[in-house]
Amino acid sequence: MCRVQRQHAMDCYPNEACGFIVVNKYKLALTIKCRNDSPFPKTHFLINPDEYLRAEQEGEIVGVWHTHTNGNPKPTGSDLAGCEVTGLPWYMLMVEKKGDEFHFNDLVEFSPTGYEAPYEGRPYVYGSFDCWTLCRDFYQREFGIELRDYPRVEKFWTNEETNYFINKYEEVGLVDVTNQPLQYGDILFIQTDNSGNPNHSAIYVGTEKILHHCEGRLSRYDAYVYGSYWLKHTVKQMRHKSKC
Repeated sequence: MCRVQRQHAMDCYPNEACGFIVVNKYKLALTIKCRNDSPFPKTHFLINPDEYLRAEQEGEIVGVWHTHTNGNPKPTGSDLAGCEVTGLPWYMLMVEKKGDEFHFNDLVEFSPTGYEAPYEGRPYVYGSFDCWTLCRDFYQREFGIELRDYPRVEKFWTNEETNYFINKYEEVGLVDVTNQPLQYGDILFIQTDNSGNPNHSAIYVGTEKILHHCEGRLSRYDAYVYGSYWLKHTVKQMRHKSKC
């Protein structure tokens, strides 16, 4: 634990602090502090893609660090999953404030181990455990297909440039098969607000059920039948080109 991490942790408290460990061209390890863009910063962190680019200008990213402020000194399931996605060691620092004083636990280090989160019962963490993450995990495990990931920005579906559900699905290898008979593994783009664009994704798993992960809820299976909320609000039905 270094001075930069401690100070950034105190500056961000009660929100989680986060950043990178970078090795520069002189082989010196640098601690980079980043902005936490998570919608739930007291319990989660999300590093903006621009911060990755900024850190890479300093050198090679060799680790990710963040703090916990909720009394949990151990990595969460979303921490372990995020560690697997980055393929880098992660470092976690637990910080508490008692009165006017800050208290820090020892730095906890953990590395990728092949951890796979279950489909059902995941806590929602935007960018780590969300609807598109679940689609990507399902396709990789069930079909051996790597769906492209995209940087998470808040309300991505309201901006044409970042609306990958509508404007970039071909890059993922998806084909629009709306109104065709459903097949196992079809991805459904669903609108749950009044934006006019889909902002949620789900996977059809057969027997009139979908698997999905809504904001603020655990991932789960839901009925997908005539008259159901999810069917009525489906905007697009997608299928991977290899399954057409």
